[in-house]
Amino acid sequence: MDKQELKAKTRQWLMRYIPAEILGTVWAVTTAWVTFIHTHSYLAATASGWVGEGIGFFGYFIISEFLENHRRYSAHPFLKRLSLAIAAAMSNLLVEFLPAEILDNILFRPLLMYVVPQHIKPYAFGFLIGKFLADILFYALAIAGFELRKHWFKR
Repeated sequence: MDKQELKAKTRQWLMRYIPAEILGTVWAVTTAWVTFIHTHSYLAATASGWVGEGIGFFGYFIISEFLENHRRYSAHPFLKRLSLAIAAAMSNLLVEFLPAEILDNILFRPLLMYVVPQHIKPYAFGFLIGKFLADILFYALAIAGFELRKHWFKR
């Protein structure tokens, strides 16, 4: 991959993931912080931040993939268009995110969002650092899935 192609791919990845990341981060920090204020429990705050991030991040992708595929199948009758759009969105998102999500949810994110805030204060800042460390690992896998998806589904 030459420098120009890498620059174009990096721009494409940023444009794809930044809106979802911002939304997921806002939901994660807000839900974790509110939970921590009320419970003073790192574990409860970790769980609520983890769920909040998933709602914000994947809510963005589910809606945008569905709308993009709904437009793609606009020539079909409504019910067929609906089923085609749902099937295409699901298969796209599964190829792109399933491996990354499995490792992220089982290992990376819970560990980092639990351990890091215990060593970096204040809590919200430590939580955010843990979240960003997990994000680096997640995006390495998600980008590989995205590129694989583009390769598989262009044929």
